Amino acid sequence: MKKIGIICAMDNEFALIKQALAHGRTAQIGRCTFYCAEYAGKDIIAATGGIGKVNAAACAQMMISNFGVECIVFSGVAGALSDKLHIFDIIVANDVMYHDLFPASLLRDNFPNCDCFPTDARLAELAETVCTELGLHCIRGRVVSGDQFITDSIVKARIISDTHGDATEMEGAAVGHVCYLNNLPFAILRCISDGADDNGEMDFDTFVEQAAHRCAKLTLGLVERI
Repeated sequence: MKKIGIICAMDNEFALIKQALAHGRTAQIGRCTFYCAEYAGKDIIAATGGIGKVNAAACAQMMISNFGVECIVFSGVAGALSDKLHIFDIIVANDVMYHDLFPASLLRDNFPNCDCFPTDARLAELAETVCTELGLHCIRGRVVSGDQFITDSIVKARIISDTHGDATEMEGAAVGHVCYLNNLPFAILRCISDGADDNGEMDFDTFVEQAAHRCAKLTLGLVERI
């Protein structure tokens, strides 16, 4: 893989990656700005895609259609669902699914006949290796997505029951869905910024910058090894 796409939802998630690509050029597709530069011997196309599923899906498809990326890595923060995850831990997704599409069978029974989108095993294994090298605690698991910032313990419990997810955010499943439709490998890397519970908003505000930086560093480390 010599042409790699990187997407973040927010500017603070993208800051370190943007800095690493500062020697390159920018390209404007519609309202989206893409940063294009060589990094670690690969051509990188990176962007802040915006918050939520539609923004993420649109950005991913723009990367595929306009730049011909060979894989996409999504980097950012997430709320913990699993009690194995704590603030600043990393989750490397094995698969992604929606938590706000009900029933999930709608996607299984209709096109694309899949409601749980598997990440690329090689990319996930490489990311796990980089975590070890950087001294980051990580688990492999399921990341679930919806257009909600979860800060309610009752809602959190419902999401766990419905999806068996390990972490929740707002974009990963949409990126996975687009990559699945395009037969494109992808990885979802998230650093935990909060517990997606009644303390979630306060924790997010406190820890998001550090968590975002940690995940961006992991993402650049992964790119170096792809």
